[in-house]
Amino acid sequence: MHEFVCMNGTTVVLGWDGLDRTLVEEYDLAEAFGPHYSALETFENPVLGKPHTYELWPSIITGRRPDEHGVHAATDDDPSHPALETARRRVRDLAPRRLGAAFDRRFGSRGAELGLLSAEHYRKRGIPTVFDGRAARPIAIPNYRVPRDYDLDIVFDRGEQFGRFLAAGERGTESPALAASVPRLEERLAGEAARKLGIVRAALQREYDLLFVWLGFVDTVGHLAPIAGAVDPGWQERTYRLAADWTRELRAVLGGDDRLLCVSDHGIREGHHTPDAFVGSTEEEIPETTESVLDVRAAIDQVTPTGGDVAEPELKAAHRTDERVHVRTAADVEEQLDGLGYL
Repeated sequence: MHEFVCMNGTTVVLGWDGLDRTLVEEYDLAEAFGPHYSALETFENPVLGKPHTYELWPSIITGRRPDEHGVHAATDDDPSHPALETARRRVRDLAPRRLGAAFDRRFGSRGAELGLLSAEHYRKRGIPTVFDGRAARPIAIPNYRVPRDYDLDIVFDRGEQFGRFLAAGERGTESPALAASVPRLEERLAGEAARKLGIVRAALQREYDLLFVWLGFVDTVGHLAPIAGAVDPGWQERTYRLAADWTRELRAVLGGDDRLLCVSDHGIREGHHTPDAFVGSTEEEIPETTESVLDVRAAIDQVTPTGGDVAEPELKAAHRTDERVHVRTAADVEEQLDGLGYL
């Protein structure tokens, strides 16, 4: 990778889990996720035979494979996972929809626990991450959880969530059904994504070197779309268009020295993970020199300042105002709130 360095401003990384390159191009949305873009190679878990979210994002932030960073969705040393996968295939042979979906929910719930490792895991193993030595704000990244994720209530068990989204089919059918209408699910999932993007917008006002947010919106809809398609065949495309709109809105508020990178860990079509990952950026060199998910960390390093480990950076000059605020004590504020009936 040749060197290209931007030493000012903030690098914003939108981790769109499951953003499928083929669908992005089919919907003519690639440029929304960055005027410069390309396909991105990913890798499969050797036991599951498909790319897996919970080991791919650790690889993206470290530039290392699972055997180095130590996060595995399934291994040959853990016989329970291959057994579950074999049993799931057998169940699908017998009743491919109803029982297969039930098994997927149980299997996913077990794997969801893998998404909750903290940043301390990497420090203990001596594995550097893209956040080290920077004023960085990681937001809800699978297997890189920080205390502020829990303070803001943006961490949840995706396996349990999928279980609540699906319900048994009607009597006499084998197909599972959605536990809520598409509009209700849409509001729930879009609300979760919007909360995280709101954190990015607030943090973008400060002198962060790096903002990195994980967004499960596209992936979750991708898993549910084969079922929702019976009532709303355009749901997955509308999801992509909404994600594209949010990305455009964020690009519109970037400062002149800021830069955006959109990256996915894999694609998803017809409810199944695909190897069609995607990278897009406002920086031409990033997609040109980023061939694999294992190259993303190096690409971020090349364009991102290292201003030191600062937990709460100062406001950027562009967001400072001259408005003078009358300083009041906590007791004054409490008295006012009490007078308004809030306390």
